[in-house]
Amino acid sequence: MKQVITLTLSPTIDKSTTVDKIVAEQKLDCDAPKFEPGGGGINVSRALKRLGMTSAAIFPSGGLTGKRLQELLDEERIDQHPIKTKNLTRENFIVVNRTTNEQFRFGMPAPELLGKEETAILKLVKE
Repeated sequence: MKQVITLTLSPTIDKSTTVDKIVAEQKLDCDAPKFEPGGGGINVSRALKRLGMTSAAIFPSGGLTGKRLQELLDEERIDQHPIKTKNLTRENFIVVNRTTNEQFRFGMPAPELLGKEETAILKLVKE
């Protein structure tokens, strides 16, 4: 059987927390944040792992957030093949209002990939 390869061009660290209620212009006391690796292909690799299957996750990874993303994937024992990038890996922020159970999702823009980074990703996928 061939190995499943997932490709995530815009990986992220999803940082989530809860608050009692959301009130504009006030400092809100949040619960301890939860950090999870994310992005389309990475989410597929995580789901496959939970189903007892293996995959190889290929994704760009930059800066301290990229390093943290790799650590989070290591914790879940996901086979990963990061491509080092100049720009930081993005983060998303999710807040759940405990009073209404509403979820607020803040998605940050994906960093630009440089030409040589795109080439490195394509080369790895073709291998």
